[in-house]
Amino acid sequence: MARSLRRVGAGQLTREVLEAPKRVGSEGFGQDPRKFPLTALDDWSNLAAMTELAKDLGTRERILEVGAQLVAEKSFNGCGLAEILSRAGVPKGSFYHYFGSKEEFGVALVEKACEEYVEFLRPIVSDRKRSALARLRAVFEQGREECLANGAARQCLIPKLALETGQLSEPVHAAVKWAYDQWSALLARVIREAQADGEIGRRHDPDRLADMLVMMWEGATIRMQIDRSLQPVDDFLAFVFDSLLTERS
Repeated sequence: MARSLRRVGAGQLTREVLEAPKRVGSEGFGQDPRKFPLTALDDWSNLAAMTELAKDLGTRERILEVGAQLVAEKSFNGCGLAEILSRAGVPKGSFYHYFGSKEEFGVALVEKACEEYVEFLRPIVSDRKRSALARLRAVFEQGREECLANGAARQCLIPKLALETGQLSEPVHAAVKWAYDQWSALLARVIREAQADGEIGRRHDPDRLADMLVMMWEGATIRMQIDRSLQPVDDFLAFVFDSLLTERS
């Protein structure tokens, strides 16, 4: 993938949260709470700590889930912590147990959304039953299906945050940029495969082409919301896959 979030500095904000299981003092717990060794289940002395940890992680995920919904509906700056916590049913003190600030919360939102989106795309881009070009198209066709399901009222967290970059703090801004870099890097790998198979001309630089596709897609989805029509998205698909990528030189 492209640059790591921790290399640009934003991910450092959530590192303490991910390492929180160390505080329970149970041997065998790793830094990532999602990767417990199975042998830990055989040690009943760990049961209370594991139960408490699961509860902790559930609360944190609930805050992130509700926060993502509200930010997508409104904006990051347009929703306050009180509203997020009220809808999540979580006391204010609990928020600061997981996140040092709203800024840190924003970075965690972006990290989670990006990880989920990349995992969602992974089966599509890894499907060897399709050609590389077909997989690339499938990524954007799946995006069209999401737009159709939402009635052209796109409410995606990261693009919504991207529109606020002028008002976001530097760590949140860096996290949003990192997320787009991850998407571009994923597409660039598929583009390289398509070039190796002769489906896309080598006159295109894979990284620059991937960036352009992301930018064109974002523009198409914004116009979709303005027009309240899927036509801009359909025009994107037709231009990119029936014209741009099929031209040879």
